[in-house]
Amino acid sequence: MSEVQFRRLSAMHRTAVLSYLAKRTFGDPQLAEDLTQETFLRALHHPEILSADRQSALPWLYRVARNLLIDHLRSRRHRPVEVGSDDLDMVFNESAAANEIDLLLTSWSVRSALASLSDQHRAVVTQIYFEEHSVNAAAEILGVPPGTVKSRCHYALRSLRSTLREHQLVK
Repeated sequence: MSEVQFRRLSAMHRTAVLSYLAKRTFGDPQLAEDLTQETFLRALHHPEILSADRQSALPWLYRVARNLLIDHLRSRRHRPVEVGSDDLDMVFNESAAANEIDLLLTSWSVRSALASLSDQHRAVVTQIYFEEHSVNAAAEILGVPPGTVKSRCHYALRSLRSTLREHQLVK
């Protein structure tokens, strides 16, 4: 892989991959940046990506980024949830409105519910509801048939509904 080819690939797709990861890292821009860099480092080891047409490289990059994110989330599954100082400041700030605290708690509950899903179900929910991809686009990105996407989405939503019901966030 030449440096020129790599720079061209990076210039064409870096923003798309970074945006893709930023939406999935729950507002952690540093993690999204780190995973984006790792995605392009992996591309260095696969020169066939550069020889393919420009648009066919993007699904490959998305798949690598998704796999890196899944690996990262798996490694964090055994660690306690980190709470940033901004979150704590908001909770302990006396002027913070009660609805902001409720929103934060709801956000944590939804994150917890999403984390309880299997990797396959979480990926489908993310593609369909957070990325707003069609079933066919999600199927292409995830490398599964559209029927599988529909099925996984159904079971994922059922599981989320049950988990959120336990947290008393839905009826």
